[in-house]
Amino acid sequence: MAREIDTELNRQLDKVIAERRTIRSFADEAPPKEHVEQVLLAGLLAPYASVAVGNYRLFRRFFAMEKGGKTVVEAANIIKTGIIAAVKAMLDNMPEGAEPPPFAMRLKSVAEGGEIGFESAPYFVVAAEKKGVPPAELQSLAHVMENMWLKATALGMGFRLISTVSQQSDNPEFCKLLGLTQGEFALVGCALGYATEWPPATDRPPLDEITTWLV
Repeated sequence: MAREIDTELNRQLDKVIAERRTIRSFADEAPPKEHVEQVLLAGLLAPYASVAVGNYRLFRRFFAMEKGGKTVVEAANIIKTGIIAAVKAMLDNMPEGAEPPPFAMRLKSVAEGGEIGFESAPYFVVAAEKKGVPPAELQSLAHVMENMWLKATALGMGFRLISTVSQQSDNPEFCKLLGLTQGEFALVGCALGYATEWPPATDRPPLDEITTWLV
């Protein structure tokens, strides 16, 4: 027998999940800081590996930066320098005549002057999760980002995951910028703001085609 549920709450959650999108173009208008703080709080409330972090109280950290500020500009420069070096190494080590993978071409466009993905957004946020044993920090950050993404959607804000930030955990310059010890935290980033347009839903296969009930 099914337990009683809050029908309206369930409906609203379904709506937020269905409307979640990756936003690639942000309006100049900045959302209120209190809305950004609500997004951060949603990330703070995400699950974490308590056994891995032990009694380390500040196991989860957020670093919020505003568009045009000194820190966000410096962060972009540090990441772009690393991308340029990574692209050069990737292309130099490819077999002659081989077709570069799409990811390499995406990085190449950034190295040649394209946006990393957060420069035009009103806010850029880096989430940091303490590394531990067992190493569950990446799973924890995935939960953090999903909570933040859904909360941003519920507040009418656009969200873009900035995956290149995850490669900065061992970058001494980037860690120094945040005031973190190099290699102590896993990192991931996101861009927040109002979308200039809301993309349509991507095509997904029917649930019954991808689900197998096992007995």
